[in-house]
Amino acid sequence: MKVHELPVDERIIRLIEERGIEELYPPQAEAIRKGVLEGKNLVLAIPTASGKTLVAEIAMINKLLREGGKAVYLVPLKALAEEKYREFKVWESLGLRVAVTTGDYDSADSWLGRYDIIISTSEKFDSLLRHKAGWIRDIRFIVADEIHLLGSYDRGATLEMILSHLMDNAQIVGLSATIGNAEELAEWLKAELIVSEWRPVKLKKGVFAHGELFWDDGTVQRFPPQWDSLVLDAVKIGKQALVFVNTRRSAEREALDLASKVYRLLTKPERRYLKELAVSIESNPTNDRLKEVLTKGVAFHHAGLGRKERSLIEDAFREGWVKAITATPTLAMGLNLPSFRVIIRDTKRYSNFGWSDIPVLEIQQMMGRAGRPKYDKVGEAIIVAKTEDPGELMEKYIMGKPEKLFSMLANEMAFRSQILALITNFGVESFPELVNFLEKTFYHHQRRNMDSLQEKARKIVHFLIENEFIDLDLNDRFIALPFGMRTSQLYIDPVTAKRFREAIPKLNENPNPLGVFQLLASTPDMGSLRVKKKEMEDYLDYAYEMEEHLYESIPYWEDYDFQSFLGEVKTAKLLLDWVNEVPDSRILEVYGIDFGDLYRILELADWLMYSLIEIYRLFDPDEEVLRFLRDLHLRVKHGVREELLELVKIPQIGRRRARALYNAGFRTAEDIIRARPGELLAGEGIGKKVLEAIYRHFGAELPKIKAKKTRKGTLDEFLK
Repeated sequence: MKVHELPVDERIIRLIEERGIEELYPPQAEAIRKGVLEGKNLVLAIPTASGKTLVAEIAMINKLLREGGKAVYLVPLKALAEEKYREFKVWESLGLRVAVTTGDYDSADSWLGRYDIIISTSEKFDSLLRHKAGWIRDIRFIVADEIHLLGSYDRGATLEMILSHLMDNAQIVGLSATIGNAEELAEWLKAELIVSEWRPVKLKKGVFAHGELFWDDGTVQRFPPQWDSLVLDAVKIGKQALVFVNTRRSAEREALDLASKVYRLLTKPERRYLKELAVSIESNPTNDRLKEVLTKGVAFHHAGLGRKERSLIEDAFREGWVKAITATPTLAMGLNLPSFRVIIRDTKRYSNFGWSDIPVLEIQQMMGRAGRPKYDKVGEAIIVAKTEDPGELMEKYIMGKPEKLFSMLANEMAFRSQILALITNFGVESFPELVNFLEKTFYHHQRRNMDSLQEKARKIVHFLIENEFIDLDLNDRFIALPFGMRTSQLYIDPVTAKRFREAIPKLNENPNPLGVFQLLASTPDMGSLRVKKKEMEDYLDYAYEMEEHLYESIPYWEDYDFQSFLGEVKTAKLLLDWVNEVPDSRILEVYGIDFGDLYRILELADWLMYSLIEIYRLFDPDEEVLRFLRDLHLRVKHGVREELLELVKIPQIGRRRARALYNAGFRTAEDIIRARPGELLAGEGIGKKVLEAIYRHFGAELPKIKAKKTRKGTLDEFLK
């Protein structure tokens, strides 16, 4: 089907053709023929780079221009939300407004009412539903990107409940490259189903064992026996490679091993550019290892890196500067980062239950990254057989089907939160009404067993009544209590809220940072750091030393929760170091974590501190304790001691600039107001733009000043 033949507004056709697209791929044309433009739900299960997003875009824009209303595009990752936002901005030329929202779970975000296309993570959108934002009722179209994550233990239940809420009011389009039971999913959504193996770039799949590469077409190719010869071969022919491994440390180790070999294949301009790129990265232990390999044309990619560094690597790879990336499987989840050759070095990973096979679905997601449209005629996906039998790997991962998706409402933590939301936020007034709603879920559609679902729901309802989240009236109708309503709006697990409430007497009696941080770390929403065996004694000694500050008794060594408790103490101690201005690099070294881990811990602590304050306010709060909690929240947000609290309230003044100003004698807002511009500029990290923001904050106009000279090795040089 030619693009100009599409039965849509001419302006849509023009914008698509401006991208250089003149003809639809066969699966895209089939989606149009199946009625997606006439409002039919659709599940599109086709390979990566086969044009899933374009089908969703055409149907979404067509719907909005013809019928009005709003469209929501759901993604699993914040980085993917930003990527889609940049892609969809092109539609603003048609008068449609595009927005992205991924943070702050305690807001209705009423400002989104001014936008037509809203890109969001599932968790953020679920929180918007709970806040009953007025614009929600205008949603006419919803896209679930990576819909196979319905089977994800962590986030599957959230996506399932969103679709259950909206399936009667909006057209649904689900996108995925790999679904084992696509027919069952489409049946639940009352959707047309398109499953296809067609790809714009042919995909060759094979297994590499000791120098022999067995392709799926029966041919055999020979290489040197080491698997890294596959990477070097790709670079030699002017291509790139993605290597998937099972741990962060493996990603870093293999990148280091590849770096010296790839470096020899780089041109002088490439070496020069990569050196400049590495210099632009802020120094910390993880980044220093990244910089070392980046200068040689290789990078590693895992969740321990900061978002800025991950974006820099992805862009450098797309532009061809980075020749090889060693990555953990998170890179395979939706990000647009194809490569000529994908090498899957590991098909097993370690979990709490020991070594286990990585699911077929995940391996096939990784293989789907092979082949770059417009650049490659063929892509190559290769699994490395180390001790495994090559024939078995071929049969399981290359010829086999991905696993079936199963509803994750079986995950009690997720189900507990969703049951509370149905009662407190969505107007479910009785147990029969609750059961009626649950009959709409994929869980019920898949299992057809209301007895087990009712029993799960009944236990949770009993827990919610027992802990005063909800109550029953004389007619057995639910009463949503303030504690339950606020818990659901805050988007925290009821068990977290319960722990917060039970800690209030001890908090009132002894408000202190360590006690609060250990409380946060003990919740299911936070999750604590793992304590290594060699660390256990040290953290136990620390716990006894600080016992009077903790809100929880120290368990016996033999107790089941003893190790978890020590993990909570370790996490609490990390947060205590953070608010006492221990340098980032020292924290990363002492606690054996990467910058990305620190960022996530601080992000969670920020959210849970806010939630603790909101729960505390419900129960006759002591004003002094409330002030302490608010100050501690600000300290967590900025990583500062108490004396810097006044300074970090000023825009663009974080922990490093605040400390520099304080040490220079500017200790209050009044000191800042009285200071001359030149005096402030003398502070490390204070440049003209920061000074302008400070003056704006105080409602003053910045006088003309000379540009500031920067000294090497200072914060000024880094921020320049």
